[in-house]
Amino acid sequence: MSELEEPLLITIGQITTAQGVHGEVRVLPLTDFPHRFSQLKEVTVVLREKVSKYRVLSARRHQRFVVLKLEGVNDPEQARQLRNALLKIPQEQLMPLPPGHYYIFQLVGLAVYTVEGNYVGKIEDIFRTGSNDVYQVRREDGKELLLPAIRQVVEKIDLEAGQIIIRPLAGLLDE
Repeated sequence: MSELEEPLLITIGQITTAQGVHGEVRVLPLTDFPHRFSQLKEVTVVLREKVSKYRVLSARRHQRFVVLKLEGVNDPEQARQLRNALLKIPQEQLMPLPPGHYYIFQLVGLAVYTVEGNYVGKIEDIFRTGSNDVYQVRREDGKELLLPAIRQVVEKIDLEAGQIIIRPLAGLLDE
C-alpha cells in the first residue's frame, strides 16, 4: 500500500514503545473502545508517511495500554522502529455507536447553521472536556467560535446533509 486513503482509515491507537523481548509493541489506545484491540485481525500502521499492514497475532491489556504482537515484528529493535506510529482501521470496522452519538471524524467539516438558517461556520475540531464536548467552529471571517455541544445548543446533527443546526444561547454568537 503506497498511498494512505485518509478518509477511509480511522486512528485507534499510537505505538509508544517496544514491550518485552519478543517484538511486542505497547499501544496507547485512542478510542473509547480499547477492547476492540482483542478483536483485531489486521491493522494499518502509519509512520512518517510510510503505510504498512500487519496481521495482529495477539493483544492484551497492560495498565492503560494495549500490548500487540504484530506478524513480522520479532524483536525489540524492530518494535522500537515503530515508535510513534499510528494504528488505523477501515471505517467499516468501527464500533457501532448508540443513536445520537457520533465519531469526531463524522462531525469535523460539517457546516453549522442557526435554527433561523443563518450560516455560522464549519466545525474544525472537537475538544473533549469531560462534562461535554466543545465544537471549534471556524467562522467565515476567520474567527474561532467555541460551541458547547449540549442539548440546549445543538438542535440537530444531520450527517447526510452535512450540517448541524444550533439554537445559540444568548451572547454566544456576539462578536
